[in-house]
Amino acid sequence: MWSIEFYVMAGALVVLLFFHLVMFARLAFRKPQVQPDRDLPVSVVICARSEARRLEHLIPLLMQQDHKEFEVVVVNDRSEDDTWEVLQWMKPEHPRLRPVNIQADEKFNYGKKLALGVGVRAAKYPNVLLTDADCLPAGNDWISTMAAGFAKGKQIVIGHSPYAEQAGLANVLERYDGTMKAMQYMGFAMAGFPYMGVGRNLGYTGEVFFSAKGSRKHNHLMSGDDDLFINEVARAKNTGVVADPRSFMTTQPTRDLGTWLRRKRRHYTTAAHYRFGHQILLLLLPLARTAFWLLLLWFIIRMQWREVAIGLAVELCVLFPITVLAMRRLQAGALAWLAIPLEWLFLLLDPLLYTSTILVKPKRWK
Repeated sequence: MWSIEFYVMAGALVVLLFFHLVMFARLAFRKPQVQPDRDLPVSVVICARSEARRLEHLIPLLMQQDHKEFEVVVVNDRSEDDTWEVLQWMKPEHPRLRPVNIQADEKFNYGKKLALGVGVRAAKYPNVLLTDADCLPAGNDWISTMAAGFAKGKQIVIGHSPYAEQAGLANVLERYDGTMKAMQYMGFAMAGFPYMGVGRNLGYTGEVFFSAKGSRKHNHLMSGDDDLFINEVARAKNTGVVADPRSFMTTQPTRDLGTWLRRKRRHYTTAAHYRFGHQILLLLLPLARTAFWLLLLWFIIRMQWREVAIGLAVELCVLFPITVLAMRRLQAGALAWLAIPLEWLFLLLDPLLYTSTILVKPKRWK
C-alpha cells in the first residue's frame, strides 16, 4: 500500500520527467552542429557604455569573422570614458565598423533599451545579431553559425553565452545559474515554447523588432530589454535555436559574489511580465524539484527504502544523465558533475533572493 507522500513524490517525478524528456533531452541528444551561412548579410549591434578597453579587444575579433557581408554597429551610450574617441580611432582601420553616438541629457533617465533601438535603426542589414562589449566570440565562425539560425524563414535566433571560468565561489554559482537558465530557455524553444533569450548572443530581424515597437512596452522596467521582448514576439514558428559551440559568445565573469547577487535580484523583476503560460511552467519546475527532494529526505528519515530506491532510480538513471549531457553541450565542463548539490543550493537560494527582491526593490542599473 502506497502512502500519500509517495503519490506526491511520484507526481513530482512525472513533472520532472516531462521537462527532461520533452525539453532538455532535445538539447542533450540533438546534434548541435549546423552548416554556417556565410552569405546572409548581418548587422552586429553592440550597446556600450564606458567600455573603451573591452571594445578595443572585441572589435578586432569581430572583424576577423569568416563571413562575407557584415557590419558592426557600436552604440556609444552616454559613456563617461573615451569610448567615442576609441571608436573614431578604430574606424579607419576597420571599414565595417559603424559608431553611433548618444549624447547624455540630464532631462531624461533611460537605460539600455533606447540604445538598443538606436542601434537596430542604424543597422544597414535586416538581420541583426546582438552581443555586449564584455563578450568574446568562440571563434571566427560566430556570425556565420548564428546566421544559420535564420534559415527557413526564422525571425528570431536564440544562442548561448556561457560565463568564462575563473577561481572562486561566485564564478561557480554564476556559471551554474547561467547554464541552467540556458538549458531551460533553449530547451523550451526547441520544444516549441520560446520564452526568452539573452542579449549577449541573440538575433532577430529588424522587421520583428519594429513590428513590436522594439522593447517600448517594457520601458518602465529596470531590466529585461532582451528577454521580455523575446517573450512578447517569439513563437514556435518564427524562432530558431543554435546550440553549435562555434556560435557561443563567452561572457566575462562577474567580479565578486555581491555584484552577482545584485544582478540576479534585478533579473527577478522581469519574470512577472512573462506570458502567463510561461510563468506556470517556470514555477512548476522548481516546485517539482523541491517536492521531490524533500519527500526523498522524508523517506530516508523514515527508512522507507522502497520509496527511496524508486526516487533515486528515476533521478540517477534518467534525470541526472540528461542534465549532465545538456550542461556539457553548453560547455559547463566539470561543473556538470556538481549538478545535484548545486541544485539543492539554488532551491534554497532562489526563494531567499526572490523574497528579498519583493521586500527591498533592487536599484536601477546605470
